[in-house]
Amino acid sequence: MIAFLQPLALLGLAVAALPTVLHLLTRRVPPTVTFPAVRYLAETERQQSRRLKLRHLLLLLLRTALLASVVLAAARPVVRVGLGGAHAPTALVLVLDNSVSSGAVVEGRRVVDLLAARARAILQRVDEGDRLWLMQADGLPRALTPAEAIALLDGLEPSPRRLDLGRAVRAAAGVVASQALPGREVVVLSDLQRSAFSSGDPVTTRVLAWAPGVTPENRSLDSARAEPPVWSLSGQVVAAVGGVRRSPVALRLSMGGRDVARAVAYPGDRAALPVRVGRPGWLALRVSLDPDELRADDDWFLAARVAEPARAAADAGAGRYVADALAVLQEGGRVGRGRTVVLADRLAGTRSIVVPPADQAAIGALNRALAARGVAWRFGDRLDGEWRVGADGGAADGATVRRRYRLLGSGAVLARANDDPWLVRHQDVVVLGSRLEDGWTDLPVTAGFVPFLDLLINRIAAGETRSMGAHPGDVVGLPANVEAVLTAAGPQPVAGDRRINAPWEPAVYFLRAAGGDTVGALEVNHDPRESRLAPADAQVLRAAVGPGAELLSDGALDRELFGGAKRADLSGALLLAALLAAALEFVVASVGAKTGRGRA
Repeated sequence: MIAFLQPLALLGLAVAALPTVLHLLTRRVPPTVTFPAVRYLAETERQQSRRLKLRHLLLLLLRTALLASVVLAAARPVVRVGLGGAHAPTALVLVLDNSVSSGAVVEGRRVVDLLAARARAILQRVDEGDRLWLMQADGLPRALTPAEAIALLDGLEPSPRRLDLGRAVRAAAGVVASQALPGREVVVLSDLQRSAFSSGDPVTTRVLAWAPGVTPENRSLDSARAEPPVWSLSGQVVAAVGGVRRSPVALRLSMGGRDVARAVAYPGDRAALPVRVGRPGWLALRVSLDPDELRADDDWFLAARVAEPARAAADAGAGRYVADALAVLQEGGRVGRGRTVVLADRLAGTRSIVVPPADQAAIGALNRALAARGVAWRFGDRLDGEWRVGADGGAADGATVRRRYRLLGSGAVLARANDDPWLVRHQDVVVLGSRLEDGWTDLPVTAGFVPFLDLLINRIAAGETRSMGAHPGDVVGLPANVEAVLTAAGPQPVAGDRRINAPWEPAVYFLRAAGGDTVGALEVNHDPRESRLAPADAQVLRAAVGPGAELLSDGALDRELFGGAKRADLSGALLLAALLAAALEFVVASVGAKTGRGRA
């Protein structure tokens, strides 16, 4: 079977018709002239006519063949070779994407099994002179022999990790570029999710990509969170449903293996699942969807804290918006009356939420009080401008800040205004960079203001460590009061740098302090980007990896592997045929011209 690498060049075959068109346009029948002096030539003309017609026809065919051969050579026809397939020694990195999405079922088979079968066929063609690396979802290229790689494929399963294909290809290209071998190739076997390609520097190494070609419909859980952050014997879980199938899906909220709430939602919606509980403490919760083609994104694990409301009070210096919001929380039973937590423009009580004083001259005294308490933060210069509270600000996300103090020091940064600390904590003191008033920030006039104070009072200022989210295998920095992470294998001690790798199994892992108290939770869940199964096309592939990347079908991948070792390029033969046709055309035309002059 013949294929063309540059099929658009075939449009040039229209040029091959030019000799015939010109021949027909210039062809004319001379008039019959009765002239006695030339009658003796009639018989000679009849004898030469046959030879002239034959020469003209031969020239026409040669010129047409010449043009057709050149055009076909430009289209680069290739034919698959049935036998052989020897190739130059090649450095090959095989990127096999067994990330979360590879667990999807396509036409009765998992994507990961289709990728593994394709990889085995490629490994059968690796020769002794080649060097081979296999890269999986962890993004690490491993140097292997073909036999070792095949053994690894035999037990291949979907990984809970996400693979950034753009970064993986760039890393693979760097590996083969360092090898002194004639051939260098990166082969990508993946479902080629559009969301998996990050942008970066284009690679010059040959990149061949293959995908199974069928994308299943999918519904997923993209997130779930407890609202409010701390429950007082009741609360709700808000879950976000993703996917493309516009049909309702049933959600279940379970606790201790028992369903406690149900809801129905469409992809793109958020569903609220209300819960009532009978005792204080930490809860491990799980939101689930009905199983579909991709099972790994049908669950979301989260933790909730049930506790008696913290007792709080606001001094006059905190501002009227703070006093009004606190009254709303107290009326709703979210905050008790008392002075366990004090909101003020000074240090007051054991646990304090401190806002800057209205009088700028009082900043120095407040800084001295913070230093005397041992708080590692202080107020710097006052700034005017416009900043946005970042995504780590909880209910304050997206609030606009127009006036703030620069916060200087070290400790936990709970929220930032653009890139600068805006809400910080050290020990039992929380410090805000802005007053919660008009002219400083629009947060007090937004719907998130009351939940923001609820979060500060009940979870942060009251000494509770917030729940932390992570994806399997992520590096996570833990708070200073965490001594161990509770896993199925038992408590795992936390090293001195306070950094751990999140467990591979999605679940809730509670965090324990030195005294044995549970002070937080680590919620490990799949990366929601793995649920977006829309595949990348050739344009997206080239934009992310480089203009030389190719998206190939089964047969094309076989032909292109190892520099096209199993294909024969017919371009050279066609160019040789064109040269031969040109030479013959020259000979025929020259002989005809000489014969004509001789007779003349």
